[in-house]
Amino acid sequence: MRQVRLRLIHDGVQPGTPLAEPLRFGLQDVKGNVHPGLEAPGAPRAFDFVLKVTGEATPVFRGAFAQGTPKERFVYLSWKRVGEHAHPWGWRIKMPLGGITWEMIAAAEPPGMCLAADVVGRRPHAREAVRWEVTAR
Repeated sequence: MRQVRLRLIHDGVQPGTPLAEPLRFGLQDVKGNVHPGLEAPGAPRAFDFVLKVTGEATPVFRGAFAQGTPKERFVYLSWKRVGEHAHPWGWRIKMPLGGITWEMIAAAEPPGMCLAADVVGRRPHAREAVRWEVTAR
């Protein structure tokens, strides 16, 4: 089974009218935990993670952050309410993985490389594809 390193870049700004309650922002895993990513002064937050990849004609992503059906995998950036709530998510934004090809995965496999997407400004119900690019980490 192959693996691919990915990075999402986001500034943490809520994607709509800001909710006036404590929220934890980060990359959501399949258990509903939110991982805060890497912060650097004056820069957007970076979320580095690894997914396993299987499949034949098209990649099928698996792992702690791969959400959705095998044919339509995505990852979530989420703003989760602090404490126990019937509806824990203030905001969630889907980042589809469907645009990632085997050629992109191969290009991102060497040490120090990854697939990255700058998703600052992406809206919760965006229909456009995420633009993944091979880049150095």
